[in-house]
Amino acid sequence: MKSGKRTSFRIISLLALSCVLLLSLSFPQKQVAAAGTSVKGFYVSGSTLYDATGSPFVMRGINHAHTWYKNDLATAIPAIAATGSNVVRIALSSGSKWSIDSMADVQKILALCDQYKLIAMLEVHDATGSDNTSDLNAAVNYWISIKDALIGKEDRVIVNIANEWFGSWSTATWASGYQSAISSLRDAGIKNTLVVDSAGWGQYPTSVFTSGNAVFNSDPLHNTIFSIHMYEYAGGTAATVKSNIDSALAIGVPVIIGEFGYKHTGGDVDEATIMSYSQQKGVGWLAWSWYGNGGGVEYLDLANGPAGSLSEWGKSVVNGSYGTMATSVLNKIYTTTGYVPVPDNGANPSPTATPTPTATPTPTATVAPTATPSTAPGNLMLYYRAGETNVTDNQIKPHFNIKNNGTSAVNLSGLKIRYYFTKEGSPSLNCAIDWAQLGAVNLTTSFGSLNTTNTDSYLEIAFTSGAGSIPAGGQTGDIQLLIYKSDWSNFNEANDYSFDATKNAFSSWNHVTLFQNGSLVSGIEP
Repeated sequence: MKSGKRTSFRIISLLALSCVLLLSLSFPQKQVAAAGTSVKGFYVSGSTLYDATGSPFVMRGINHAHTWYKNDLATAIPAIAATGSNVVRIALSSGSKWSIDSMADVQKILALCDQYKLIAMLEVHDATGSDNTSDLNAAVNYWISIKDALIGKEDRVIVNIANEWFGSWSTATWASGYQSAISSLRDAGIKNTLVVDSAGWGQYPTSVFTSGNAVFNSDPLHNTIFSIHMYEYAGGTAATVKSNIDSALAIGVPVIIGEFGYKHTGGDVDEATIMSYSQQKGVGWLAWSWYGNGGGVEYLDLANGPAGSLSEWGKSVVNGSYGTMATSVLNKIYTTTGYVPVPDNGANPSPTATPTPTATPTPTATVAPTATPSTAPGNLMLYYRAGETNVTDNQIKPHFNIKNNGTSAVNLSGLKIRYYFTKEGSPSLNCAIDWAQLGAVNLTTSFGSLNTTNTDSYLEIAFTSGAGSIPAGGQTGDIQLLIYKSDWSNFNEANDYSFDATKNAFSSWNHVTLFQNGSLVSGIEP
């Protein structure tokens, strides 16, 4: 159904990589023991995927066609991490159609993803669109052949069994094939969370609605999630998107949108609803794809090369209102002080704590109090977007997000944001907090005066002690403000120092400033 998306990744036929990332193995008390004892890792409870710390994990990430661009790995992974993604879906080959990705290759991939705090979802691409059970079995045999790279990584590696296996729009063979595949993987000792793509090249979610429970219950660990690929058939309209997500969740098992684009060969895709409704429902998604698309679907490239600039599609996925920068939350195994990783042999971890993992350049999300806050400047970045772009109305609506790219938590009570503007006239100024992810009660606002180019006033936002801190790799999330005059007369923002109508998605902007304990750490004062 998606053959038009299949790129010419060097020699590939055009088909589609799938995505999945919502689950993993569980804590022993929440998992059914099978194929040996369960281990600490991702696990499923109801329609939610939890990480190894017991926190819900919602995937926000990108597909990467690694197997056709093996030499670009060291460039692509850091660039993907810099988008704020918390997961990357990696296309691998079992050797049936393309050059095999060996166990050593996979170990290298996983080490790099771990270094950059990206959860790795691995998928075998060779069975794409096939109705032959033998092709699914070949994918299973591949996983078993490299299982030593997976065992002990259950807290950071998810296995998408086969990309878009079963191209027909029917269910019975799809269900029986996956029931057998799951049994074989568990019998081999693979306990990672498993992802199963819908039938019909990933675009026939009815297969999940009708037989998903039978497939899920065939997993003795009950640690399987389902993936829908949303292109023109499964994601063409808002109503279709919502219906498919709701119907999948109704079976009581997690679902993710493993792939989606903004259009495809058969028509338009409602990517805005995919992202916004997934946020509303706590459903993970992975956009297709980082770069390298060909065969007429080059428009699906998110970036211009392994570390290239973002395309318009990429800007939507990364910087949009519901994109990775705004909604991605780093897996808490990377932000929890004293977290003990799963040991390589998959046994129960020893009680000795491990050091906090090395920081990554990616700004990702979560706001929670954390121990040992840092006071050192240089690791904080203030992001801005214009919530209202009309330059001559009676309100100014700046939105902010602070990201901590450092290795230690930062107390919010030591931070202050300033937005600079001209007030035009003498009426007094007022500010309302439209919405704040960390709670409006934890913010205070005040106004100050300046006499400089394009500025006579500024709004200052401060944080109470109740705001807590931003953990390493975390962010505050949206802070949405409304400035208005006591008489509701108009502003003229055309020449205001901080206003930029082109920034309708969060962007770094040096005309807004962030202070830490009185020192300027982000932006330039007017």
